[in-house]
Amino acid sequence: MEARRSDRLLWVTSLLFVVWLVWVESSVQYFEGSLGSDLRLDSGGVALVAGSFLLPYGLVQVPVGRLIDRGKVELWLLLAALAAACCSLVFASSNSLQGLLLSRIGTGMACAVAFPASAVLARRSLPADRFALAMGFTDGLLGVGAALAAVVPLLLGRSDWRDLVLFQGLSVALMVALPMLLLGGRRRAPAQLPTAEQDMRVQRWTRAGVNRLIQCCLLYAWGLGFVFGMAQYGLLSSLRGWPNSLMEGLTLIMSIGLVVGMVASGAFGGRPQQRGGLLLTGTVITLLSLLLLIKTSLPQGVLMLPAFSFGVGIGTSVLAFPIAEASAPPGQTAMTVSIVNTSGTVMGGLMTIVSGLILQASPQGDLSLVLLIYGALALFGVAMASWISFSS
Repeated sequence: MEARRSDRLLWVTSLLFVVWLVWVESSVQYFEGSLGSDLRLDSGGVALVAGSFLLPYGLVQVPVGRLIDRGKVELWLLLAALAAACCSLVFASSNSLQGLLLSRIGTGMACAVAFPASAVLARRSLPADRFALAMGFTDGLLGVGAALAAVVPLLLGRSDWRDLVLFQGLSVALMVALPMLLLGGRRRAPAQLPTAEQDMRVQRWTRAGVNRLIQCCLLYAWGLGFVFGMAQYGLLSSLRGWPNSLMEGLTLIMSIGLVVGMVASGAFGGRPQQRGGLLLTGTVITLLSLLLLIKTSLPQGVLMLPAFSFGVGIGTSVLAFPIAEASAPPGQTAMTVSIVNTSGTVMGGLMTIVSGLILQASPQGDLSLVLLIYGALALFGVAMASWISFSS
């Protein structure tokens, strides 16, 4: 009983690490102007610094997940939090592009531990039917981290960007590293893993399990393709010439809908037989909401409704994690979650680039490319959900 309670406290601490990584990844956009002027960086150098987090974060997750599955998740979280704090200190004291890039890359690599470790702790500390809810809640923290990125600079006032980064480094040390050190020390690990658990870790993937993993990777890539490519970066707003207040309002509503969709999908997706129907419903809602946002000239107040349902529909993509994990061999939770999350991260980065190209190629008011590319992505999501639903 004491071990289960300690595991839950460890899981909550890992969630704080997830919030922190989203906060750090998102916060650069709020101080990139002062960063560039302070160090005399051109726009290309600033963009390179801002984008140098996601690539190592995505690529390192799979091998890190494999290592976490082999045990000592508490140690990995502790080391990652300490490394993230140190990299933040280096970033805050850097006066060159090379120093900024290396410290930012190191932060991304350290943060790669957070999500798969949280999944392992959720599986270890919660009932089996709560794993889907745990993943929905964990992925829904995306909105909390993004909100912190916007709010903290306002709370700190006119602080220098170096002060903000130092505050971030201190935060991860106090919120994650210190509790992990205390909780890890209190928890008494067995001297040797049980034989049954050792046997589970050498089981191989079945062909059906690999096929299901591929389906889940494609489904989550569909979701994050929309999140990073369209829902968060004002593509429609730029082409339609919406005022900043409307763009910010729609982005906020989409983000709230995304969190609601993820948490609700996790809550209702605890039973495996319900997941296919939820996915199919969510992808259809996404398609219809996209068409309303693109093809109709709705009043500003009414636009909030399809923006909210758009986020809710995308949020169902979080079910890719419990579906993939249920098809994986025992003892490979972290690696499975890492593979699915990496596919979404890569697709999100790709669709961000695609959205930039659409903006360059489309004249003001022309949404034909948006309808063509994102309409095809929405139909792809419906097809993937149908495939998963009927093959369950």
